[in-house]
Amino acid sequence: MINFNKYKNKNITLSANDEETEEMSFYELSRWMSLLEGVEFVSKKCEQLGIPDSSNTWIKPNALRKYVDERTPSMLFEITNEDTIC
Repeated sequence: MINFNKYKNKNITLSANDEETEEMSFYELSRWMSLLEGVEFVSKKCEQLGIPDSSNTWIKPNALRKYVDERTPSMLFEITNEDTIC
C-alpha cells in the first residue's frame, strides 16, 4: 500500500520551458494524470461511437471522479517506481 501522505508532501517541479515552472506534489500530479487518462479514454470511446465533439452528453463528472479516485494509487506507483516522471 502506498503512503499517500508521504507523496502529498513530496513535490516535483515541472517546466514547459526555461521561463515557466509549476510545482505540485506527486499525489496531485498522479490525480491530474489520472484525470487526463480518463478524459482521453472517454474521447476515444465517443469517437468510436460517432458522438460529435460539440455534444456534452458524455460528461459524467461522478464517473470521472470515481475513475480518478480508483486510478490514483496505481498512477502514483507508476510515477514513483517506474521512473516515468522522475
